[in-house]
Amino acid sequence: MGRHSPARRQSPGGQKGPGRRKRADSRGQSSARREQLNDNYYYELPQLREFEDISSYTSEDRRKADRMAMARRKAKPQKPYRVKRRMSLGKKLGLVLTLVLVSLVGLAVYMFMGLKVTRLSRDVSADASVSISGVKNIALFGLDARDGENEGRSDVTMVLTVDSRSHTLKMASLMRDSEVYIEGYGYEKLAHAYAYGGPELAVRTINQNFRLDIEDYVTVNFYDMAGIVDAFGGVELELSGEEMREVNANLWNLSQEAEREGTKAPIRNSDYFTALDGTHNMIDGEYTGGKVLLNGAQAVAYARIRHLDGDEYRTGRQQRVLMGLVAQAKDHSILRYPGIVHGVMPHCETSLGLTDLAQLAPFAMGSFEIETITLPGENEGAYGDENEEGQWVYRFDEDLATAHLHEFIFG
Repeated sequence: MGRHSPARRQSPGGQKGPGRRKRADSRGQSSARREQLNDNYYYELPQLREFEDISSYTSEDRRKADRMAMARRKAKPQKPYRVKRRMSLGKKLGLVLTLVLVSLVGLAVYMFMGLKVTRLSRDVSADASVSISGVKNIALFGLDARDGENEGRSDVTMVLTVDSRSHTLKMASLMRDSEVYIEGYGYEKLAHAYAYGGPELAVRTINQNFRLDIEDYVTVNFYDMAGIVDAFGGVELELSGEEMREVNANLWNLSQEAEREGTKAPIRNSDYFTALDGTHNMIDGEYTGGKVLLNGAQAVAYARIRHLDGDEYRTGRQQRVLMGLVAQAKDHSILRYPGIVHGVMPHCETSLGLTDLAQLAPFAMGSFEIETITLPGENEGAYGDENEEGQWVYRFDEDLATAHLHEFIFG
């Protein structure tokens, strides 16, 4: 057969037997098919499969498990697909405004907690009263009731004027012993009006005698004045040596009053001023005087000084306490205002509601000047005399006093 090898024997069925010869390639080397190695690392690259076709599983158990999982997913109700929408600018602004409003309401509740609001139940205006836009008049009464109740005579009577035109806070002090007409009682001391008819009669008396348009009032009891001064952080005033001695005497009286009433004495040993001899001598001790920061108890004792000089000087000291508190507030950061108001409100009674106080807030937080006046005096022809009941009173020219008061308030 030449170059061809003889015919090979085949196994039954046409399969080649194991004894077949190997064919050499062109280089004379054997090219027989290699047996597959157990470790095929050198012959096959690993195949990365992202999914498995369960039809090619060799494990019947795994096939069943996957089919059951698919069935459970189909049986579970699917949540509807919702498109997430971004909040509009209008809704964002509405949310911010709501949060701001809630915060302001909460702040107002905190600031004015404990404030006693009592509206005047009847008309307190007077005939021919003067009223000018931009000028708000408020009656301020300071009571010296020892029992802490807002009853009795008004030791302090002032007209507080908020002048928005000139950004000025004006304090007009009316002498407590001024003889004025009180409706239903005739001519009496001005201080008696509050004792006879509370704030309504007191406001009406001021309006009738001085032709004013006052519709609101604030009452502060000097018994609680210590708490107000402490809420402001004290009040800085210039005191003479004689005033320091009188303050010590009044502090002693305050402690005795508290002891008689069975309350805890608000006076501490450190509240007393020290004399040159190192004692708290309140009879004939010598004190240096000077500028001091008065706490609440000391400020009340200072405003109560009676025996050192006349009533006009006592009124002047009360004015200085109020002016000092205003100056103290102006020196504080605006962030401290809520705490100050929170400390003051429980000691006040007023006809001003939250809306009225909110309208006054811009003025109080802004820059303003302070002016004071005391009436009646020499310019109003005031002189001391005894009335029919033998009480010492101030008599004066009512027309002059009214004209001077109007000039001070309205310009």
